[in-house]
Amino acid sequence: MNKETVVQITLMALALAILAGCRDEQEKKADQDALVSVSLNNLVMVKGGEFLMGDFGPLIGEKLPFNVDKDTPLHRVILSDFRIGKYRVTWGEFNRWLDLQGRDKNEIYQTIEKGKYFTLQDKEALGSNYPATASWNDARSYCQWLGQVSNRYMDLPTEAQWEYAARSRGQFLIFSNADNKNYLYEDKNINYALHKKKVGSYPPNPLGLYDMMGNGSDWIKDWYAADYYKHSPGKDPQGPDTGDKKVHRPGNRDSRSYTIIRNSKRPDIEWGSEFRCVENSP
Repeated sequence: MNKETVVQITLMALALAILAGCRDEQEKKADQDALVSVSLNNLVMVKGGEFLMGDFGPLIGEKLPFNVDKDTPLHRVILSDFRIGKYRVTWGEFNRWLDLQGRDKNEIYQTIEKGKYFTLQDKEALGSNYPATASWNDARSYCQWLGQVSNRYMDLPTEAQWEYAARSRGQFLIFSNADNKNYLYEDKNINYALHKKKVGSYPPNPLGLYDMMGNGSDWIKDWYAADYYKHSPGKDPQGPDTGDKKVHRPGNRDSRSYTIIRNSKRPDIEWGSEFRCVENSP
């Protein structure tokens, strides 16, 4: 084989490698665009406004507080317009994002997939349309990545945004169910089962948001502080500057599914919290 033939073969191999790399990048870009499109199309507009955030129990009904923890004193908040995900981020979306980042599925997914300490129903809940369970760190990274690639102001919801949306723009609603009534319809508006169901399995609240109570809980952008409400800013509060645990809302069962209840967890823990994203006004 002469030198000229070797050069031609080398150039041809290089050209094929470049073409293959271009196809890979094009496929990755198409996959990214599809994920971003689905995510943005699932955002619901929430008109901002003023509301009383916290335990409104003493103002309605029997005039008794709903929260025994005393970390939700009533206070006035004004919010700017925002858009929030109608569904929690699914395993299909989250795992696609992990793949785009060159990462494996997270530890909780792999643990359930292998059947360790979990039931068949847990394994079924790894389906692409079921809510993804992730650490706060990964949840926020996912939302911020959406913002970076779409040139939008994306993040996890603040605690005030989440409660305002769950209460259908701040109405005195202790349950985020479909009919704006403070009445809990078991197995119609909330998943009381220990095992998850597909996102959107129950009717949405009047704003069009699904699973704002039950079927998991939502990571919140804010650090948790028991006394934060006492000195919270009145306009678009962002939570404390620092902390040890992040807020997640609501719980899954009984009073922990109230729209005002605050829960907290270390941001590195994957198990027990799901998430949805918010687009903020510029």
